[in-house]
Amino acid sequence: MPLSPLRGLLFNVGLGFTVALLLMLVVIGLGVTQMAQLNSELANVVKVNNLKTRLASRMRDTLRDRSVLMHTIVASTDPWEKNALFEQFILYGERYIKDRNQLAAILQTPNEIRVMEELDITTSNNQPAVFNVIEAALADNNYEALRQLQQEVIPLQNQLVEALDNMTSLQREENESALAQTYAAYQATRKLMLVLGILATLLATLVAVLVGRHLLKQTRQLETERLKYQTLFETNSDAVVILDNKTFTDCNPATLALFGMDSVEAFLRTPIQQLGTTMQANGATARDHAMRYIALARKQGHAVMDWQGVRQDGTVFSAEIALHAMQLEGQPVIQAIMRDVSERRAAEAAKEATREAALKIAQSKSEFVANVSHEIRTPMHGILGMSSLLLKTPLNGQQREYTATLKSSAESLLTIINDILDFSKIEAGKLEIEQIAFSPVALAQGVVALFQARALEKNLQLKLLLPEAAPTALLGDPTRIRQILLNLVDNAIKFTHHGEIELAVRFDAEDDAVRCQFSVRDHGIGMSSETQQRLFQAFSQADSSTTRRFGGTGLGLAVSSQLAGLMAGELSVDSTPEQGSCFTLTLALPATSLPLVELPAPTLIRLQGRILVAEDHPVNQKVLAHQLDEMGLQHVIVASGTQVLERLANEAFDLVLMDWQMPEMDGLEATQRIRQLPGDSRLLPIVALTANANENFRDACLAAGANDYLAKPYTESALGALLAQWLPKAGSGTTAAAAEPAPLLDLPALHARYPGNPVLVNDLSNLFLSTTEASLATLKHALEQGDIETCRKEAHALKGAAASVTAYAVQDAAARIEICLRDGNPACAAAELAALEQHFRARA
Repeated sequence: MPLSPLRGLLFNVGLGFTVALLLMLVVIGLGVTQMAQLNSELANVVKVNNLKTRLASRMRDTLRDRSVLMHTIVASTDPWEKNALFEQFILYGERYIKDRNQLAAILQTPNEIRVMEELDITTSNNQPAVFNVIEAALADNNYEALRQLQQEVIPLQNQLVEALDNMTSLQREENESALAQTYAAYQATRKLMLVLGILATLLATLVAVLVGRHLLKQTRQLETERLKYQTLFETNSDAVVILDNKTFTDCNPATLALFGMDSVEAFLRTPIQQLGTTMQANGATARDHAMRYIALARKQGHAVMDWQGVRQDGTVFSAEIALHAMQLEGQPVIQAIMRDVSERRAAEAAKEATREAALKIAQSKSEFVANVSHEIRTPMHGILGMSSLLLKTPLNGQQREYTATLKSSAESLLTIINDILDFSKIEAGKLEIEQIAFSPVALAQGVVALFQARALEKNLQLKLLLPEAAPTALLGDPTRIRQILLNLVDNAIKFTHHGEIELAVRFDAEDDAVRCQFSVRDHGIGMSSETQQRLFQAFSQADSSTTRRFGGTGLGLAVSSQLAGLMAGELSVDSTPEQGSCFTLTLALPATSLPLVELPAPTLIRLQGRILVAEDHPVNQKVLAHQLDEMGLQHVIVASGTQVLERLANEAFDLVLMDWQMPEMDGLEATQRIRQLPGDSRLLPIVALTANANENFRDACLAAGANDYLAKPYTESALGALLAQWLPKAGSGTTAAAAEPAPLLDLPALHARYPGNPVLVNDLSNLFLSTTEASLATLKHALEQGDIETCRKEAHALKGAAASVTAYAVQDAAARIEICLRDGNPACAAAELAALEQHFRARA
């Protein structure tokens, strides 16, 4: 239903009549004001002229009275009478002067001023004659006084009277002139009011016509809008219902169809609670649910609610209802627009079920990949370890070739496993990119150095092109960049039979980063444009013959491309068949001044210490035993977590290598129990060994209490580099005097261990200095008291603390003290302690 036009109509009509009324009031006000002004001016003129006339008449009467007094004085023979008359004569003169001055002050016109000037001249001429007559009369010379009175004074008095008569005539003329002017102004005002009245009438008529036309136009528009609204109301596919403060007032045909009713009247008679299920989805009753949202719509102007509706036949459907507060014919109402969303909700539920099923499949796939990876990595570790150990033994040419082929094949298989695992991580969104400082030049040099021998085997020239100016350090993930470049160079060597392969590095400075381009160009078989379009898709190769000729799964480039994307970079290719290809890795990396974090180098380290190995796989036990022997480490091997706890209860160890999946008690539970042991055993460094290379699993190991983590299969150099962080190097001698003086802390190594965190490095350094002071005092006191056990525990704890902060000299000295005590040689321990104190005091 349309909104009521009453308010708009009243506004238009009121506006028109207000304008007309204002015009009428202006005309009336102007007329009244003009008349009042005229009356005021006329009254003022009459008042002033009357005053002038009164003063002039009084002056004339005064002159006449003086003339009478002069005749009486001249005629009188009584001296006393003459004196009395003379005093009265003087008073008349004063009254004349007073009236004259008052009249002169209010004269305005030139004629009045001229007459006053003539009057003043005549008065001035008359004064000597008047006083001569008075003096003669007072001297009893009555005859002479009478003569002068008749011949001189009376003519001059007549002139004065005539002048005053003229003044009175002027005032009468002024009154008549003012009256004439007032009448003329009245006539002008009358004509003006008549003109304005006609204009007001015309304007009121015009306003009435315009208002009428506007009302007619608005009425037509409102009628059109009403018809349009009625049409939309009745033809709307959504159900529309109107509610007032009490009940339903109207509904459209779609509402009847939605609820399966035959007439509007039947719907209007139906209570709200019968249009929905007894209990709605939110647990409220139908009426309470509806009333709550209707009240909300009245307060806010709108509201949206879900509704479980019931049709006439009892079927239930889901609906969305939009409530809008509005005015209808001047009354507040609620318009409810309802839409049946049962099919949409069913589709959403089906979509959600499909998504959940897809997530379960993806999770199952990830678990399968992880399990397969774990199962393959464990024997693969044995194969790689044993083949590496075998290559160190005396072999003839054929045996060495077979062993090298075995090791190479195992490494290729490991590369495929890593690609699958990386692809699975990327697909699941679980692969994280590191941000550490590294040298891009050193990284590129390391990649080229790794493949030089293989390139020479195929008679290929592998070149590295570096710019003259290169950034010292960038912030990024060198491991993943190296992985991409290794894959690109490996492919270039694989698909190139002659010529050269070139790794070119280019750096361009941008706003807040360095744009790095690593380009690998070869002269291999090349690719067509169609092949290039699908090259970075998973499990894709140039054609089926590629796998047969060159091997591989087609995952390497897909993983490399996705890794580049995770680092906000791009991997692109430009290739021509039979001419070669150029792969370009483009990254934007910020420059940094943080210390470089070097990639692990394949070097064998000689260490000293006693290791407890927890490993249930026989092959891995043998591999570990040989690797630890190579490093000069003592070791004890057990097969379960239970045996780990038994050994720790009776023997002293410097570190535990803990396999995470073992029978009876796994590595997780064993680690947690170790951390609950009394004494120093609970502080023992624990390195988790697992075939699960998932980053989340690494976090779980560290959370359980492990100090470090190593994923199988690992190389001997990787194991050695990790153990070197927790154990002292071998060959340091038995006394401090035999060792070369070393710095208290290896700060570069400590910064490398905690990259980008100089505050933490500083805190660790300060903490180590304060705690070592106390440890040395405890050691000295225990040695003096002969408390060997306390001495041993304190030396062991100091060794671990020193290893944690790269205080290698202190670590070695503490280890020597521990060995001396283990061998039952307190004197040796005291000498080592004295040297350690000297070293500490000199550098603390």
